[in-house]
Amino acid sequence: MIIPNRPELSPEEKRMPLAKYYNLPLHTIGPLQQQIINAGPMNPKYAIKAENWLDHLKMPGEYNKVTYGYCLMEDGSGYIASYSVYQNARPEMISWFFRWINIPCKSQPEGTGNLKYKIWCPPDHFTHGFINGKDRSNGIFSIESLDLGKGGPKGYCLRTHLSLKDFGLTDVREKELVGAGVWIDPALETFYTVDEPHRPLPGAHLCLTMSRPHPLGGMEKVTAEWVGYGIKDGKIYFHKDTPSYKLTEDWLKSVLVHTTTEAQQLGKFLPELYAEYHEKPEDAD
Repeated sequence: MIIPNRPELSPEEKRMPLAKYYNLPLHTIGPLQQQIINAGPMNPKYAIKAENWLDHLKMPGEYNKVTYGYCLMEDGSGYIASYSVYQNARPEMISWFFRWINIPCKSQPEGTGNLKYKIWCPPDHFTHGFINGKDRSNGIFSIESLDLGKGGPKGYCLRTHLSLKDFGLTDVREKELVGAGVWIDPALETFYTVDEPHRPLPGAHLCLTMSRPHPLGGMEKVTAEWVGYGIKDGKIYFHKDTPSYKLTEDWLKSVLVHTTTEAQQLGKFLPELYAEYHEKPEDAD
């Protein structure tokens, strides 16, 4: 089924070459994922605990007991495991895309967000970018909703890259994973009010993503997210002030549906987008 809801682009955005990707049909999640979600939350005993988050890292062809699902943990935190396949994609496409979306096109109208981010999930995405305008060293911000255009509020998220060596990843293990084509993205997500100046909100999420070769070709993205967990003084800890609505099965399920939908959409056009833009300046229209 096609999801029809999406904000109308500004007249200037409609004239941008990228608009053709915004107008692609957006489909609801596939039947297998929907069946898993309809079955309800996963058994928490198969979830990786936040303090053991490095256990999520595995070589291509190796998987956790559950790679797709959600649940509440014994301590009240949330856990989300997501899995997506990008047909015909290669590692360099993934790493290129997750830098490219942070630099708006030079013709992006002021105050209209970032069309590069909007094409990824038209109903929910508004903008995405480097805090310092050039790289991830100061963090990456995004403004989005998570309900696929049902009218819910948008939130402001700051994504800060983490070094897994600070949490026990050895040089030998990192070299083994990277040598096998595993692209690792560990991050801390914190939240702020949408309106400037952005004021901090309670709670945090800890995320760990692997993008790696799929055994049957293409790429697969395997992610674990620990809702309510953050970093303090270099240690992983549970934010007890995490908003209660985020620590519900309904909210965890909505996040999983959103991330699955956006992954499906990116998989449709990533090879074409890469072929069209990867050799152009990063702010090219």
